[in-house]
Amino acid sequence: MRGRGQEGLALVTVLLIMALLTLLVAGMLRSHHLLLGGVTHQVEGARLMRLAQAGEQHALAHLRREVGEILQATHRRQPWAQPRSLTFEEGQLSLQLEDLSGRFNLGALMAGKTPDPLMLERWERLCQSLQVQPPDLHSLAGQPLLDPFQLRMLPGVTAEVMARLQPWVVVLPRNARLNINTAPARLLAAVAELSPEAAADLASKQPEAGYPSVERFLALPELEGQGVDRRGLAVNSRWFRLEVQAERAGKRVYLYSDLEIDLNTHQVRVVRRVFAAMRERRADE
Repeated sequence: MRGRGQEGLALVTVLLIMALLTLLVAGMLRSHHLLLGGVTHQVEGARLMRLAQAGEQHALAHLRREVGEILQATHRRQPWAQPRSLTFEEGQLSLQLEDLSGRFNLGALMAGKTPDPLMLERWERLCQSLQVQPPDLHSLAGQPLLDPFQLRMLPGVTAEVMARLQPWVVVLPRNARLNINTAPARLLAAVAELSPEAAADLASKQPEAGYPSVERFLALPELEGQGVDRRGLAVNSRWFRLEVQAERAGKRVYLYSDLEIDLNTHQVRVVRRVFAAMRERRADE
């Protein structure tokens, strides 16, 4: 009887060991599967990023061919402003350029120790049109402004408020002026203190080739007697944001590249590059 009991105990021990080994092997296989999945995800991510950068190079090549015309007058009917779609064996690309001088420049607003009075008036009108209480900017005065999201440090600028402001603002050098040829109607209203309807009508009447000068814009009958100050206004730009949407095998990534045209060499350089999983909101969306 003792022999049979020992044999039974040995059998139970063997079964326990086999069960433990099975669990260990299953765990190792699961870990290996997760590792392979992670590696595959990283490889696909790297391929998407390379595809997006190829789109960036394509857009840069096209923009370089237009630099001479753009520096004279920058408007939305020029080739750079038209969206492009490209298909490669590696995947699909969608390209869209935006004139950053068509946004409100926080760099000009906060260039001095205190906010510029004229820019402050325009800023407050923009905020009011967005149904945002104009934040107190004095805590940012004298500080280097590098990114619009620094506004989040101000009292009252919640995530919701920042989401409303973000598509309308940018930080550019203090001498960067608002391009009236690409500025949306809401910004034209903030500049000229017009009603939304009057500003929309004004934007719709823009000449086919854009306004050749600020003076031509200010001479419009709609602006007569408005006393609009030409300071801070322009008809051209040298700052752009490129949005690249890259898709491959059901996956998608966005690349946002900020571009600057050098006035001396007419070269186009990338000054900022950000990859994102989600698309940024655009003005009036």
